[in-house]
Amino acid sequence: MKAVGTKGELKKLKTLKINSPRFNFFFNLAFVFVFLNLWDYFLNKTFFNGMILGLFMFLPALVLWFFNKFKGIVVLTLISIFEFMVMLIFVWEGFELSGINYSVKSLFWIPFLLVSALNAFWGLDIYSKRTKI
Repeated sequence: MKAVGTKGELKKLKTLKINSPRFNFFFNLAFVFVFLNLWDYFLNKTFFNGMILGLFMFLPALVLWFFNKFKGIVVLTLISIFEFMVMLIFVWEGFELSGINYSVKSLFWIPFLLVSALNAFWGLDIYSKRTKI
C-alpha cells in the first residue's frame, strides 16, 4: 500500500492526457457543475438554472465518457452532433431575429454550443483513430 503523494499517485495525474475519455469526462463534469453556475450567475444573477439545463443536455455525454466503451463513444458523437446543430440554430436565429437588443439571451447558449462541438470532435477523433483502414 502506497502513501498519498508518492510517485505512483503523481504518475496517475500525469497520465490524464487531453483527448482521453477520462479527461473528457472530467472536463464535462467541471463544465456542468462549475462553469455553468458561474455563467448563469454572470448573465442572469441566478444559480443552478444553467447547471440543471447542462445536466439535462450533457448527462448522456457524462455517462458515456465515464464508461469509455467504443459503441458508447460512437453514440456520444451522434448525440453531440445533434446537440451542436440544435444549439447552432438557437444561436443563429436568436441573432437573426432579435438583433442587438436580445443578443445576451443568444449569448447564453454559446458555451453549450462550444462544448457539444468539442464532444463531437473528440468522439470523431477517437472513432477515426480506432477505425484506421
